[in-house]
Amino acid sequence: MKIATSTNLISYNRDNTKTEMVNLLPFYAKEGMQLLDLNFCEMLNPSSILRSGEYPSYIQRLDHLKRQHSLTFNQSHAPYVGDRLSLPESEAKEFDKLLARSLECNMKLSIPILVVHPIKGSVEDNLAYYRPFVAQAEKARVKLAFENLNDLDEITEIGDLIALTDAFASDSVGICYDFGHAHMRGHDIQSDILAMKERLVATHVADNHGERDEHLLPFYGTIDWKRAVQALRNIGYSGDLTYECMFFNQHLPSELKVFAIRQAKLVGEYLLAL
Repeated sequence: MKIATSTNLISYNRDNTKTEMVNLLPFYAKEGMQLLDLNFCEMLNPSSILRSGEYPSYIQRLDHLKRQHSLTFNQSHAPYVGDRLSLPESEAKEFDKLLARSLECNMKLSIPILVVHPIKGSVEDNLAYYRPFVAQAEKARVKLAFENLNDLDEITEIGDLIALTDAFASDSVGICYDFGHAHMRGHDIQSDILAMKERLVATHVADNHGERDEHLLPFYGTIDWKRAVQALRNIGYSGDLTYECMFFNQHLPSELKVFAIRQAKLVGEYLLAL
């Protein structure tokens, strides 16, 4: 296992604006965070270049930075929508286009995993909706990793995610386990991990106190990380532990953001040593 981070680790600013990932990659590289999860949730910003016809130039910039700084893009996160089935047709089609574009970006940047949120609804609803995207992922040689969510009307139970991935019967489908979401739902994290077994292909590592999705670094909340890491070792998990911890440093002045990267790296090294 290795420590990785979402590109959103230091993207949130005091005024609630967000810094685009192309402007952050050099900082991660300088501080030794070489494994990065590209946050294509930037597409949710209506003014994002990733939503425009100019998006290929943005992908080229990412590819250039990857090579320039010897980075590895271990996974990415697709834009998400909660209640996809109730959207007006025009909005639904726009979201579908962004999801397909995320898969295209993964292929162009040789990113092996795209993390996706199940839509609100049943396992059967998700099977029907995601089937064409799984077919696209198979052609692109990208694995879709379905994430466990946290709202009551979403897919939160690991048993449902296992049923979903097994029903696709595709090597291009797996599970991304979000530790923070599971903790909020009161899950036994060790039991979840042991149940997922080889279906677990990606992670979102974040801590909280069991009530809100705080996106804190490990040990700043109440998750038992020693027990969690031991469970990962028990199933032979060889993927990455990928931070999704963007709020613990949001209110730091920009000049101090680099120290947040250093702290995250130190915490990660401790986590791996458990």
